[in-house]
Amino acid sequence: MSLLLRWIHVLAAVTWIGGMLFIALVLVPVTRRLEDPALRTRLVHEAGVRFRTVGWIALGFLVLTGLGNLWLFPAFLWSPRFHAKLGLVLVALTLAVIHDFVLGPRAGRPGADPALRVRASWVARVNVLVVLAVVALGLALRG
Repeated sequence: MSLLLRWIHVLAAVTWIGGMLFIALVLVPVTRRLEDPALRTRLVHEAGVRFRTVGWIALGFLVLTGLGNLWLFPAFLWSPRFHAKLGLVLVALTLAVIHDFVLGPRAGRPGADPALRVRASWVARVNVLVVLAVVALGLALRG
C-alpha cells in the first residue's frame, strides 16, 4: 500500500509539473515564433484549457495520496520540512486557482489586454518555482 501511494503521488507530481514545464519551456517559446497573434493566443489558450483539466486531476491525486502518506507516516506531521512543504503547497494551490480560474480565462479571451497575459504568465512562472521547491522539500522528507 505504501509503495502504491508513493508511486501515484510521484506520477501525479510528474504529470502536473511536467505539464507546467512543457507549456513554459516548449509551447510558449514555439508559439512566439508564430506571426499571427490571434493564432498564438488561441493555441496557448486551448492548450492551457486542456492542461487545466489534466492538472487539476493530478492535483486531486496529489492531495489524496499526500493525505494517505500522512496516515501511513504520521511522524511527518512534526517535521519542520513538512510544515514548509505544506505551506508551499497551499501557496501553489492558491496561485493555480488564480491562474487557472481568474487570470487565464480573462487573458485567453479574444482582444484581451496584453498586460493581463503578462500577469498570468508571471503567476505561472512563480508557481513553477514554488512547485519545484515543494518537490525538493518532499524529497528531503525521505532522507
